[in-house]
Amino acid sequence: MMISIMNRKKSLIIQMSTCSGIVLIWTLLSLNFPSILIPSPYETLTALWQLIVSGELLHQLYLTMVRMVVGLSIGMFLAILSGLLAGRFAVIYEMFRPVIAFLLGIPPIILVVVAMVWFGTNSIIPIFVVSILVFPTFYINIANGYRQIDNQLLQMATVYQKSTWQKLRFIILPSLMVPFFTACSLAAGGAVRMTIMAELLGTNSGIGAALTMARININTDKVFAWTLISVLIILAIDSFILNPLKAKMMTWNREE
Repeated sequence: MMISIMNRKKSLIIQMSTCSGIVLIWTLLSLNFPSILIPSPYETLTALWQLIVSGELLHQLYLTMVRMVVGLSIGMFLAILSGLLAGRFAVIYEMFRPVIAFLLGIPPIILVVVAMVWFGTNSIIPIFVVSILVFPTFYINIANGYRQIDNQLLQMATVYQKSTWQKLRFIILPSLMVPFFTACSLAAGGAVRMTIMAELLGTNSGIGAALTMARININTDKVFAWTLISVLIILAIDSFILNPLKAKMMTWNREE
């Protein structure tokens, strides 16, 4: 226990030292370049505070998060359904192979351009892009996770005349917890980045659109501020949502 606490403290010290080093390098660069190229940390924080006070941060953040959650939910639902079927039936698994290879090979920017042609400039674009791009991550983890379930457990459940729901509840779902949360960890941060990227080109609102306006107006401090906000969103999702949920579900899995 004591060793574990010491390791956590050591890890925290190393991480804080790294962050301090990054801020120091950033400050030194800002002293040697005009603020139009590299604003200082102080200028960036000042711009961030102005975004908070004006209410723009809350408004744009809300729009971006709604689009991300909707797109992520659609992609996740379709991928889980497809992954369960592919894990259960080898024919469906083979049918999805070229589809997944195709989706993994599409550069996100091309998908954004195609979405703009199909849907114009509106909120559908980031939702569509996110749902398509997170689909392979969830599908691969769920399908492969299902295929790794011990068939003897399923056969034993059949012998003891367990219902489909009981098999799902006590064998399949617990076995898929790790693959599912692995997919969440991979997709959550990517979903934020993909939403913002789609907003950069395809919408007139959201963090991505705000970044575009800051670039057009040459407000580099706001560009850095919005970038900082994007990073903080990803860290917050990972620290306050995914990690606690994963810990809780792993505990539930062991108890079962």
